[in-house]
Amino acid sequence: GEPVDIAYGGGVEGNDRFIQDYGFLDSGGSLERKKRMGGEVAGFVPEAYRIVAKKLLGKGGSRVWTKISEGDRERALEALGGTSLEEDEALISASAEKNLKNDERMALEFRIGMKRALKELMD
Repeated sequence: GEPVDIAYGGGVEGNDRFIQDYGFLDSGGSLERKKRMGGEVAGFVPEAYRIVAKKLLGKGGSRVWTKISEGDRERALEALGGTSLEEDEALISASAEKNLKNDERMALEFRIGMKRALKELMD
């Protein structure tokens, strides 16, 4: 197939839309790019998660075109609170043994990315 070239702000605003519309998550690029940005590689949070986390926290500013209702925001944060970041990381570490399906693994990756972004924005 042909590569997909998507620019942020072109109607697709973050990993919530990438996973729904295209079935993939933006991991934020190569380790070299992460290092150049001065971020800690192990705890790197891609912008695609920060965009969604800002919407959930009501901190989107002018970059956020899609508004989330207060009820949806509360439900999303409550759902993310069902497990801890550490529990999700343990689940994904054991995913090879558990033979997780691709969509289950992607859901875990999304939850982990969102929790890291939310933690970063709330600290």
